[in-house]
Amino acid sequence: MIEVKLPDIGEGIAEGEIVKWCVQPGDTVAAEAPLLEVLTDKAAVEIPAPSAGVVHKLMFAEGDLVPVGQVIVQLSAPGSSPEPESAAPTAETPAAHVAVAPVQTASGESHGSERPPATPAIRRAARKQGIDLQQVKGSGPYGRILQRDLASAPAAAAPTTSPAPADTAPAAASKESGTANETRVPLRGIRRKIAEQMVKAKFTAPDFLYADEADLSELVAFRKAMAAELTAEGIKLTYLPFIVKAVVSALKKYPSLNASLDEDSQELVYKHDYHIGMATASPNGLFVPVIHHADRKSLIELAQEIETLASAVREGKATPEMLRGGTFTITNIGAIGGLMSAPIINHPEVAIMGVNKIYQKPMVYNDEIAIRWACTLSLSFDHRVVDGSDGAYFTSHIIRLLQNPRRLLLEA
Repeated sequence: MIEVKLPDIGEGIAEGEIVKWCVQPGDTVAAEAPLLEVLTDKAAVEIPAPSAGVVHKLMFAEGDLVPVGQVIVQLSAPGSSPEPESAAPTAETPAAHVAVAPVQTASGESHGSERPPATPAIRRAARKQGIDLQQVKGSGPYGRILQRDLASAPAAAAPTTSPAPADTAPAAASKESGTANETRVPLRGIRRKIAEQMVKAKFTAPDFLYADEADLSELVAFRKAMAAELTAEGIKLTYLPFIVKAVVSALKKYPSLNASLDEDSQELVYKHDYHIGMATASPNGLFVPVIHHADRKSLIELAQEIETLASAVREGKATPEMLRGGTFTITNIGAIGGLMSAPIINHPEVAIMGVNKIYQKPMVYNDEIAIRWACTLSLSFDHRVVDGSDGAYFTSHIIRLLQNPRRLLLEA
């Protein structure tokens, strides 16, 4: 019997959620053929078969959280013919589903629906020390467990993976209502990760919102002229490359917005690379692909990479490398509408900028009332790291460049 374990995906990932099984018991699989899709904090990845074989047993159901190193599927060696077990449990088969959840890690930490608030570094340290984080009282904000809390924590009892009683209600089963006209869908996959990330951001960072209006009439005219020329070359020029260019310039001048806070060591970490994330909607949920080393790219190169990343997200082909390493995020909801927004910081970054709709309105221009193209930029930042004055100066710097796009072309 070949036991396939959830591999160490890297970057401190401790667990993954099974999004979709690509096989069922009895299926014959080739080496490197996809067995399942797993969602981590970073991205959705396919787990391939380590060798050819016949699927004997699926150990978890779609929607289950599985620790790294746990056996997820059993394969029979090629040529053998053991009786395949039934298909993986699902939310529609409660008794089978309960038999695998919750699962405990080697440290005894339970991976149920409620996880103690702690960073990946703290979770790794707890596993090494054999500490059950469920038994640790955090001294950080909102009960977050810090390094000092592990010193006095009791060691975990021996781990167990015993199945729950068959008559126990499943954690992920849908609830039926005999009176309400409603449909309930389990919170899983990308939607669950979005929920976890948003809660982490709001309960970790005391965010501050700063908004200001820009007159983008010159940029609108300049982009329109350039877009017509570049379309013939197969290049789609949107406003985002200009915005990315302006953001990078502002980050260089105000480095506190291109930073993070290491809560365990209580150190400010200033980033010297400029990796700009762009929030992108897809049929599968919201992703943030990253333009790595945006400071080294021209406007045309930025336009091409933005289109490549956005297409990969929309088509469900974004790789983990495309989604990791961001230092600052831009969320552009202007195409949908909205005069202003209050975007939530993409933790552990310390700032995010929302670009709202570009629309025509009467404005004062050269001491006269004229119809101009206006846009409000909304900046949310972590007030522990970024002072209000820096946030305001940062936004003003971006607006000055966007209002004079020819000056923006001179930026390195």
